[in-house]
Amino acid sequence: MKLIVNQGLNEKNWDNFLAEHPNSNILQSWAWGEFQKALGNTIWRFSVIDNNQTMAQLLAIKLSIGFKKYIIYAPRDILINKLTPAHHQHEAIKLIIQEIKELAPKHNLILFRTEPSILKNDSTSISIYKELGFRVSQKTMQPADNLLIDISKPDIDILNNMKPKARYNVKLAAKNQVSVKISTKTEDLKIFNQLNKETIRRGQFKSHTSSYYIKQLDTLSQVNAMELIIAYWQDTPLSALLITFYGKTATYLHGASSWLHKDKMASHAVQWSAIIRAKEKKCTIYDLGGVNHNDKHPEWEGITRFKTGFGGKVVEYIGALELPLDTTWFKLYKFINLFKK
Repeated sequence: MKLIVNQGLNEKNWDNFLAEHPNSNILQSWAWGEFQKALGNTIWRFSVIDNNQTMAQLLAIKLSIGFKKYIIYAPRDILINKLTPAHHQHEAIKLIIQEIKELAPKHNLILFRTEPSILKNDSTSISIYKELGFRVSQKTMQPADNLLIDISKPDIDILNNMKPKARYNVKLAAKNQVSVKISTKTEDLKIFNQLNKETIRRGQFKSHTSSYYIKQLDTLSQVNAMELIIAYWQDTPLSALLITFYGKTATYLHGASSWLHKDKMASHAVQWSAIIRAKEKKCTIYDLGGVNHNDKHPEWEGITRFKTGFGGKVVEYIGALELPLDTTWFKLYKFINLFKK
């Protein structure tokens, strides 16, 4: 069993393993790594091989926290080949963890943070991480509670599973002749970014920079993994979203809207169009992203009300897990974060 880091790995083998894994996620894809590099981030791709078979793999990103210190961050988790014996799985995980520990002094890494696709009630998987020294953290980068819609059903069934008001608004948007445009052209992001500025002014969420969205669409659309959908009423753009497609899951990644002509229900039109587009891409799950579940994020109440109108089921993940790599700086970092919102 050997560990390969960056050199000697290729996109085809990486994504083939990922595609067959039950926890397949675009955040661990080869393309997501290329996107992170486009942002200027250092990345590591770890792959454990045994007898020409992939045992485990992980995409991790180096992120600055200031003071010339960094965290190594893995969006979602180490993907393990669960068709192999348990002791082989544990050995593969330990090889990756050991390599990360060895990288720490050279790259000024103070902790390894991951947000695995482990359900909150999966005590077995959680115990494995804790045995490796991980600690549960309240600081997350990915939402711990996601709203998933089963879109494998006929369109009429998806509509019927919506709340009455949302279903009515989808139909009202059609009656109002709201039209949609699907694009992968980065120049069309000018529309998204303008709508995004309006949304930010309303104080609904923190945003990335315009260049972030441009690099994201440019990189992911090259492998047919992202599209921009814009809703119009009489040539006026009113709502837009960025959606990703990976495996059987489509994910609502970013959205923006205007206050103009709210009665035309353009935001409902753009979400419904995203669901239809996801079905065309052979996806069976539409991930609407994070929601306010059990009042963990009361500031998300408005967007949660909108999202849950489309139906679906909330999936609760464990959240963030952290492995200290530099004990002194880890303690200082956690202390400083006690005073941050």
